[in-house]
Amino acid sequence: MITLRRRLAWLFVLCLAVMAASGVHAQDSSASAPTGGAAVAPPDGARPIDRAAEDFTTYPLITDRIAQRGGINGNISATRTVEGSLIRHTYRFDPQVSLETVVDAYDKRLGTGGFDVLYRCAGAECGPTFLRASPGYRAHADLFGNATAEQHYLSARRIDQAGDTYVGLQIAPSPSGVVAQLDTLRVKPREISAISVNAEQMARDLDNEGRVALYGIFFNTDSAEIKPESKPTLDEIAQLLANRPRMRLLVVGHTDSRGSFDYNIDLSSRRAAAVVDALVSRHGIDRDRLKPWGVGYTVPRASNDSDVGQAKNRRVELVIW
Repeated sequence: MITLRRRLAWLFVLCLAVMAASGVHAQDSSASAPTGGAAVAPPDGARPIDRAAEDFTTYPLITDRIAQRGGINGNISATRTVEGSLIRHTYRFDPQVSLETVVDAYDKRLGTGGFDVLYRCAGAECGPTFLRASPGYRAHADLFGNATAEQHYLSARRIDQAGDTYVGLQIAPSPSGVVAQLDTLRVKPREISAISVNAEQMARDLDNEGRVALYGIFFNTDSAEIKPESKPTLDEIAQLLANRPRMRLLVVGHTDSRGSFDYNIDLSSRRAAAVVDALVSRHGIDRDRLKPWGVGYTVPRASNDSDVGQAKNRRVELVIW
């Protein structure tokens, strides 16, 4: 037993010597790398007070001044909707650490990490109704509810082949030290082949049900601009119409329930019109065979109370006309 203890003691000493010789220090390595899914490690003096995670969520990233009432839903045009996994970290800093120090430290770490700033604001610059829409207040009103005059907010994005990463960062003073909330959203690239429907499947659904729901047409957030990755689905619609030269279709835009009723009716109408325009201009389809129509969130396929349900409700449908 004594021999075994001595061997273990010598082994421990040898490990320490090797670590010292190679310059490895556990404390230093953990401080310089992100932990727990955060996009960047917190600056010195941070004490974690909360962490939350969601495998999939729809996250409203603030990208412009918040000036309307109604929180996020009342300011939908000032946000970018990001879907993916969410990691939320909330920190409190030692009392001697100033607000400016924390802001500068995060700026440097995000810059070093390859992030591009999408929007930043401080105090009144963020807008008269920013507080209730802010990520810190939505998660921890007790910490961020009285800091409107000195708060800082920043949203940023890092582009990566493995999937973009977005962050929403809010920093504010509090009586017991500066508080910061860092929300990290990781987005996986869309699998176009998994959501594209070919012309034959469209024809079957139209014959059997009179309509077909499409999830392969993508738009920029709060916009009717069609993204390039929509091309495979548009090609298949054009092929469907070529195969059936007498077919006429309603192109119906659908949204989730975020934002006002009138806003979503307008957005869905513009998106439907954009699809028709693309089919006419890019594929030579006769415009008289297509009619755009927007119904907003009046015909949901799932409950809008969940993120997954909202994703199912955002679609374009083709209906026999």
